[in-house]
Amino acid sequence: MKHHETGAPDDETADGPDDVDHPRAPLDAHSAHRIALRYREWSLLDGGGRAGRLEADRRIEDSEEVSQRVLHDLDPLPLLDALIALGVETDDDGAFLDRVSTGAIEDVLNHRADLHQQIADRCRAEPSWSEAVRGARIDDKLASRLPSPLPDLFPVPVPGAPRIDAPGRRNGRRPSRRQDRTGRRGGRTV
Repeated sequence: MKHHETGAPDDETADGPDDVDHPRAPLDAHSAHRIALRYREWSLLDGGGRAGRLEADRRIEDSEEVSQRVLHDLDPLPLLDALIALGVETDDDGAFLDRVSTGAIEDVLNHRADLHQQIADRCRAEPSWSEAVRGARIDDKLASRLPSPLPDLFPVPVPGAPRIDAPGRRNGRRPSRRQDRTGRRGGRTV
């Protein structure tokens, strides 16, 4: 009797309904705090010297766990609460809270519309949440659709002011002074 062979190699899994990330149950406060501590340790290593960044690369799963939980947990707010509390407690001139803002908070705002009202409620109740949300970057169209007080936390662009992501700028940056306005190869960059 002949066995059916698939076109997929044995060591790879085929994409199918089992490969979809299913929502996970919310974390309790203790588990959320443990994950937040591991994420902060990873963040400190990632922001350090070469040896620290190499160790952070080996421990990347600590960062990826936060990203996955924020995007796929039924209720990632306990984890976000723990991350924000840790960011406020940490004496690092706001570097960790900035990372939380531009990472986890930004992901939630951009990809989890189901949580916008709960985040707005937390921002009204807790100044630390407002501070964390203020550090996230989102586009103007999304900011205008967010429930109050969230739109007020994002700066309104000044009419006529150059945008960071304006066309003609590579990677949203101005050319260095050494390169002048023409760039390295003589082509206009601005």
